[in-house]
Amino acid sequence: MIQVPRAQPAHKMLTARLAELHRTLLNAQAIGHPAANNPYALLQAVMHDPAFAWLRSYSDLILRIDEAGAKGATPSPEAMQDFLAGATELTEGDNETQSKTRAFLLRRDVAQAHGALREVLADLRKSLSQ
Repeated sequence: MIQVPRAQPAHKMLTARLAELHRTLLNAQAIGHPAANNPYALLQAVMHDPAFAWLRSYSDLILRIDEAGAKGATPSPEAMQDFLAGATELTEGDNETQSKTRAFLLRRDVAQAHGALREVLADLRKSLSQ
């Protein structure tokens, strides 16, 4: 599990937890896939195979947060609220991504990463509302 110091900016904490969950879900989805043992083939599968398309919601959000924090910038409070809403939708919403995520929650690594993300979301919601 990635350890993220609390001293990090909020957007970096959120990105780290999203990336951890994305990685564990990607590895879980790859089990049994012909490309699973070849990183280059797996990258191609992630980009083009419809079986991995649902993971793009995570990577798209990570990219948006990273772009907002590029070159040392700190995302605005409004942007952070948007990122929190997007991450909440991925973890708690009623959508395909959440449905697929839920299917992997019996795996310990996925459950831990999912729990860590939800914990950071709760902490950030609390700190941003003060």
